[in-house]
Amino acid sequence: MLARPSYVFRKAEEPMAPKLESEQALIDALAHAYYQVLDTQYRTACTLTATVSCTVLRHFGLDAQLAPCQVWYSHPHHNYVVGFVGNAPQQDKWDGHLVCTTGKLLLDASLFHFNKEFGLDVPWVAAVQRIPVPSQMLARHELADDTTLKWLYPPPASDTHYPEVPQGLVQELAGSLIAKLAGR
Repeated sequence: MLARPSYVFRKAEEPMAPKLESEQALIDALAHAYYQVLDTQYRTACTLTATVSCTVLRHFGLDAQLAPCQVWYSHPHHNYVVGFVGNAPQQDKWDGHLVCTTGKLLLDASLFHFNKEFGLDVPWVAAVQRIPVPSQMLARHELADDTTLKWLYPPPASDTHYPEVPQGLVQELAGSLIAKLAGR
């Protein structure tokens, strides 16, 4: 298990439109605050963390949307996949993955699935740019050792109806993150 959270962000030298600078700054701050504020038990609760992320970003005026997806951890010798892999339905376990997106960015606060299910060292939170053209891929990010994280739209005919999360818990967790980001 990782001793402390790690994060994935866009490279500083990547050009950004002026409006996006404040959007990126907010999302970067949210990613850094995530597991300083929230309990680490939520690291694999993608429906909860994506909903909380969207709630926080909307509070600050961003147009944030939930996006069902499949996440690939691709290494030259093996691929690992989370979400929409054809698992039989189980109580309290959805065979999908959910992230929060804005027009140009993707925030995923539940990549820990790769550590829990496959023993892979992954960032706890990813805040990355989306692919800017129509594509099957939402976003990608290069990690160390020729490893890539890729967020793709679900395969055709996938059940993308994600489970509802308790709104009281969403509001509580989002409120804690909002207070942290607002400096309260």
